[in-house]
Amino acid sequence: MDAPEPLAGADKLVFIIFEGGAEAEVLQILDELGLEHYTTFEQIKGTGETGRKEGNAIFPGINNILMVAMPGEKVVPLVERLHVVRDSYIVQPGMKVIVTDCVMY
Repeated sequence: MDAPEPLAGADKLVFIIFEGGAEAEVLQILDELGLEHYTTFEQIKGTGETGRKEGNAIFPGINNILMVAMPGEKVVPLVERLHVVRDSYIVQPGMKVIVTDCVMY
């Protein structure tokens, strides 16, 4: 059996790691860019540049991760809009974007 052909239009896989309070803005950006297929992972604990997030009284806050396969040409507009959202807060929420190559079947 021959391997199937890769699906067109999704050559990058993007992980957006963000504090839960910014979810509405992140989803709005995806909608504006026409990125309607994604997967979310909620209530993620971890530590990063903005400190530990464990969802408790000692380390309050929680992160979400959004994963989306998308065309490479939309990555820069996505990151630029995410940075606008991040920078609009008085206290910047944690937000990172990880981009890697992707082949979908």
